[in-house]
Amino acid sequence: MGISCTHHQGDRISIESQHQEFYRRMTDGKRGQLLHVCSYGKWTRSHHTMCGFTDRADYTTQRDSHQRYGILVKPDTTEGRYFSVTWKSNNEIHLKEKSVMVSYTVKVPRIPISNEHNRRHAWFHSRHNRRHRECSVVACRGNTAVLQVNSDRHFVTGKFYIMDLHKQTCLGHFLVFYHTRRWYEVYISPSKTRILLRPDHLTRIVVHPDIYVIQNLLLCKGASVISVSHIPGFLRAHVLAFNPLLGDDSMILGLARDIEVRSCMGDWPVKEQFSNLNLPADIQQIRTSNSGHFLAVRCVHPVHSREYFTNYVVVLSFPQVSVLMQLDARGCYWPVSEVINLQVFPRFSPSEACISVMRNCHYKRKVFVYKLPMRLATLQELCRRALLHLVSVRDLSKLPLPLKLQDFMQHRREPSVKPVLSSLCHSEA
Repeated sequence: MGISCTHHQGDRISIESQHQEFYRRMTDGKRGQLLHVCSYGKWTRSHHTMCGFTDRADYTTQRDSHQRYGILVKPDTTEGRYFSVTWKSNNEIHLKEKSVMVSYTVKVPRIPISNEHNRRHAWFHSRHNRRHRECSVVACRGNTAVLQVNSDRHFVTGKFYIMDLHKQTCLGHFLVFYHTRRWYEVYISPSKTRILLRPDHLTRIVVHPDIYVIQNLLLCKGASVISVSHIPGFLRAHVLAFNPLLGDDSMILGLARDIEVRSCMGDWPVKEQFSNLNLPADIQQIRTSNSGHFLAVRCVHPVHSREYFTNYVVVLSFPQVSVLMQLDARGCYWPVSEVINLQVFPRFSPSEACISVMRNCHYKRKVFVYKLPMRLATLQELCRRALLHLVSVRDLSKLPLPLKLQDFMQHRREPSVKPVLSSLCHSEA
């Protein structure tokens, strides 16, 4: 027993020393420098925390749970997190997040259906059909998640629940009527006040029109105002992403090799357009950092293929859109890891000091970590960058920091100088 305990303590000390050594190497490195290379197995075990990736992204769970075939490049609308969903009863859902070993139990109400659909879909609410329901968390931002419920029969109504994972309560629910059964892409705005839907982009380039109806939106008592709307059909070929700098009323869109900023109001007019970026191929994914100052776009060609001849991750600055670095992500096709590669990576670290990219080599899967350029050099930003790199996001609440500083660390809000100084003086007293 004594030998095993000593060995465990030595391993812990070595991991902490490696963590600090990587931080020193990162601070001394140049922009775009390769900081770390390891196998995918080492990355999932310990190296992702050593490199400062302390968010709740799940690098180990299979994403292809719906057995949807087609384009593997899918949008990451769950912040890299994955939830397994089971029904405990007719009105109780159990969610399990594997990456942090946390379980949530949420009571969900029954969604009423209009009279013309009651006779046709009454079997869906029966008790013996509970096992036939197919559920998946299709969107997640912070503590807010959206759950879609389907069935294994010819049922054209999708049920959606808006849940608060922290309080384990249901915030609201709504229905989507469509002429065929399908999954949906769901986007949650940064302030969690707007939810946008469109059919899954694996089947968006199809003959079927995007004519679907959102009905029976009901918010529970105590829930904030949340608007639910659909993305216009003429944007079915665009790649979308919210950005914290733009707020809830605008989105970043990518089509071909151009990037647009459109308003989410009315006819979605174009605010800004950026072209001539000299990208290697058409944009198939857009990912934003926590603060919104960085964009990572994945350029893939050909799209309808299992093994891509062109697969690059291009890091752009925002709002002044310019190319900062171009990372090669080409590799051979692995049936298991290719989905993880395209749906979880690339990932920005919470401190926005580095970015990780995965490559499927012929003999091993590897993760490459590159340094990002330093954009904000204020003292508060430097302190937050160091804390988010050395401390896990889940452990920030355990630090002896004032509440306003904790909000600033987690929600990227710039606090005023006077309240922060007064709170620090109060804490020291």
